[in-house]
Order: sequence, then C-alpha cells, then structure tokens
Amino acid sequence: MKLLKRFLSAAMCFIILFQISAFSVSADNGARYELDFDVNARAYIVVSLDTGEVIFEKNSQDKLIPASLTKLMTAYVAMKYIDDLDGTMITAPNVIYDELYGLNSSTADIRQGEVLSARRLLYALLLPSANEAASILAYYIGNGNIDNFLMIMNSEAKKLGCTNTNFTNVHGLFTDNHYTSAYDMYLIAKACYETEGFMDIVTKTRYELPANKKHATPYYILSTVKMQNASSPYYRDYVRGMKTGSLPEIGHNFVSLCENNEEKYICVVIGADNTGDKYAAFVSTAQIMDYFFENYSLRQANTSELPVTEVAVRYSKETDKVLLYADTPVKAILPNSADESTFLKKYNLPKYVDAPLSEGDTVGTVEYYLGNSLVGTSDLKVHENVDRSLLMLVVGKFQEAYSSLYFRTVLCVSAVLIALYLVMLVIVNKRNDKKQKIRRRR
Repeated sequence: MKLLKRFLSAAMCFIILFQISAFSVSADNGARYELDFDVNARAYIVVSLDTGEVIFEKNSQDKLIPASLTKLMTAYVAMKYIDDLDGTMITAPNVIYDELYGLNSSTADIRQGEVLSARRLLYALLLPSANEAASILAYYIGNGNIDNFLMIMNSEAKKLGCTNTNFTNVHGLFTDNHYTSAYDMYLIAKACYETEGFMDIVTKTRYELPANKKHATPYYILSTVKMQNASSPYYRDYVRGMKTGSLPEIGHNFVSLCENNEEKYICVVIGADNTGDKYAAFVSTAQIMDYFFENYSLRQANTSELPVTEVAVRYSKETDKVLLYADTPVKAILPNSADESTFLKKYNLPKYVDAPLSEGDTVGTVEYYLGNSLVGTSDLKVHENVDRSLLMLVVGKFQEAYSSLYFRTVLCVSAVLIALYLVMLVIVNKRNDKKQKIRRRR
C-alpha cells in the first residue's frame, strides 16, 4: 500500500511539472517551447517580431561561420551611412577584384569601372549575394579602405546587442576569426527589417540591372531565396525574403522573415548539412515554421473593449465599484490547444479608490504570466467619470475616524473624563447641600 501511494505521488508530481514546463521559459536557453523532432542545423532560433519572444532555439549563442549572412550587416551599415541610395553613384574600383579573383564566388557580374547607384548595388548584394557588390560598398563607405568599413560593421553590431559576433570581411567568404551566432544574426536581421527600404529589396525574386558602358543590354539578377519563388519546390507562401549563405566549412545558412495571419517571425538556421541537398537550410526552415504555424499562434491576453477587473469606490452615491480596463494589449505565443485562460493575472491594486474619478485615470496595473514567465504588463484605467458626494465624504470621513484606534482611544478617555467630571459634580453638590442644611439648623 505504501509503495502504491509513493508511485501515485511521483506520477502526480511528474504530470504537474510537465504541465508547468509546457508554458514556462526554459532556464537553459530562453526558448518558450521545444521542438519534438530533430532539425538539420548546428543552431537555429525563431523569434516573434510582435512580442520579442524566443519561441524555439538550439545553440543560439554558439559562435559559428555566417558565410554570406554577413551581407545582412554590410547592407545594414550601407543603408545607414548612405543618405541618398538612388542619387549616390559608385564606381567599382579595380582593387577590390584582386581579393575575389579566381574564387568562383557568387557575383552579379559587376565589372571594373562600372558605375551603379548605391541602391542597385544593394540589390546585387542581397539578391544574388554578389561578393563584389559588398566590397564596392565597403570600399566607398570606408573612404578607400575596407578596414575602416569593418570597424564600422563591428561597432554597429555591438550597438545592436551582438555579443558573439566578429566580422573580418564584408562578404562572408571564409576567413579566420569571422563568426556570429544565431541570436546575433536575429538581432541584425531585425535591424535590417526595421530599416526603411530593406524589405522592398529582399522580397524581390529578381531585379533588372540597366545597360551601361560595361553591359550592352539590361540583365536580370535573381534572388537566392528560393523559398519565396512560387515555381520552386522549396516554396512557402509565408517566407518574405532575407538572406542565404553557404560555405563548405559550415553548410547552408538561411535567415528568413516569415509572416502568417499578420504575425511576423524571424527564423535563423545556421549550419544545415547540405551534402545531400545543397539547399538544406530551406528544408530545415520549412520543417520548423510549418510545424509552428500548424500548432501555435499569437494570442491576446486582454482587450481594450472589455473590463479586466473592478475596484471598490468610496465617497460616491452613484456607485460603489468601478470597472477597470487594460490600456496596453498584451500578446504571447500559445499552443492552439490552449486558450486565453492560460494567462495568469497578478493585480497591483489598492483596496479601494476615492471619488472623484475621471475617465482615463490609472488606478493600478495587471501583470500577465505564462507559468513563471512575465509576458506583459498593462495599466488599469477608468473608462467613466465618477462624481464625489459631499455627504458621503463627510459620513465616510466620520466612519474612518470612528473606526480608527486613535479616535476610539480619545473617545474612551473623553468619556471617562466626562464621567469623572459628572461624579465630581455629584459629590460637590451633595457637600453643598449638607452645608446648606447645617446653616439652616443654626
């Protein structure tokens, strides 16, 4: 019997811990959930742009080879440091081709001495992953010295919060001490996403470069992001571009923006083994995001149209309670099998509030939790005016005073003093009566 009780107790503990862990943040990696299958990648991370939550991750702080994901940082710096992308014309210098000669690396066929606008160079950089475009932009912004541009790249990466990143080149070809992490690449991709005009470039599947002195006719450059090409076997309608990278030393990498039902996520896959499929990171991205969109969604813990709670009101003859509404919408990712009751609320409210109250007054806050993880906080506001009654105020203040220990002590002492005074009056009056009687007898 004792053995059975112990077994049942252990089973109950396991079930409770399992249920809690399903909605709690992992202490080891910061991800809210775990995938129940293996992913072909050395590291990956999925982050909601709507809430900032890390949903899935594996080895996201490990230092790994970015390959051409490097060009996201190159593009970010170029777009930040060049004010007029269309009006800034840049000549491809001969010197940058020495490094790239004979490497058979990705190119947009930009030739020595060719003049292109900064925006067209960005298209060449981000769509076909042109290494010469990276070096041309870096040479221009670095005032003829690519090392100057590298210093800017690393400085800007630190400003974005990158702690496991170091760039030693601007294109991503293999060099020593050139590394990033999946989490840092998410930070860089997020900064790119927030840069005006960036998404217009990376969501294109192709772009026409014009004829010039080096090219007799216009020609198209194509995006390497096959997941947004409807004719590709890797196509997913939720992918909104970004950047690929590939080197023998790391395999296939892919950073993508994924959007479904107006929910936006950044997915980073680094180090997918591409010996069997050279586009392995596309397969891994689809595996992760297909599973996510099928099983999870962004849910709202509150709404500004419905009250969250109520609080008692003093000194008003209109009402003794007032409804409170959350002023900030709080959202979080939940399994589709869960509902909004999964959110736990912790109120920070006074026991009561005093009239008068005006619409928009803040009287407290509410915190929303999933398990032990705080996912958001909202101020609690009044949505109506509540007038104060002078009579209710006077009565209330008297009741407050009467209920206080100080008042009751003073009242008791006063009553005792009055009683003593009355007793003294009685005694004095009796003495006076006796004296008067004695005088009359005489």
